[in-house]
Amino acid sequence: MLNRISYRGSLFTNEKTLFFHRLKCTQDRARELVKNGIGETGYVIVADEQYRGRGRFGRQWSSESGRSLTFSLIVEKVSILPIRAALSVVETLKEECEINAEIKWPNDIIVNRKKISGILVEMERNFAIVGVGLNVNETVPPFANATSVRIETGRPANRERVLSSFLYRFECNLQNQEIMGTIKEHLSFMNKYTEIETTKGIKRGEFIDLGEEGEIIIRTDSGTIISFLPGEIRKVSIGES
Repeated sequence: MLNRISYRGSLFTNEKTLFFHRLKCTQDRARELVKNGIGETGYVIVADEQYRGRGRFGRQWSSESGRSLTFSLIVEKVSILPIRAALSVVETLKEECEINAEIKWPNDIIVNRKKISGILVEMERNFAIVGVGLNVNETVPPFANATSVRIETGRPANRERVLSSFLYRFECNLQNQEIMGTIKEHLSFMNKYTEIETTKGIKRGEFIDLGEEGEIIIRTDSGTIISFLPGEIRKVSIGES
């Protein structure tokens, strides 16, 4: 079981990191801490096993004991938090595991078109709660079209090192004012023809840019430029032009 972190930053410390053998949902525990006046910027809630975690639109994200990384962070509100966290996962996978991953806008991380990690950001009072689920040592995909570090590399990974590396990367990315260019380099659908499923229907066009607030910007077949915020979109996929 995870019981400590060791990394190069200063925002997240062992004193503010809470480890649990089993939790229903790390996001819920983080919310409770904030509501009770305990949780503040720099707190990390880690579950060795999460049995009813959640993703966007109420999707479930559970984890098997000793294999995944499921954790939530309490931080100050800054722009494009989900994508800053996603980029931090991509950089961690490259640095610690030699895996090349991409960001599937707005909050999934994929390897060879399979999901390896997901991000969920929620607000509570004056804080943002950033939930991260990362498949690390699963030998069998935990859900359809998924993968893990071990499946991709053929060897187990040290979860403490992966977590510590992520926390350092994320701390750096929280402060990075010139991050947009790096994010765009790792977007899986950039400059590709995409199909966008929204709450109001389906739109198609070329993914041409990412806005300052994290909105996807496309050029439709008629040449019209349209933008969509993350909350408006349910799914983005490769389309047929």
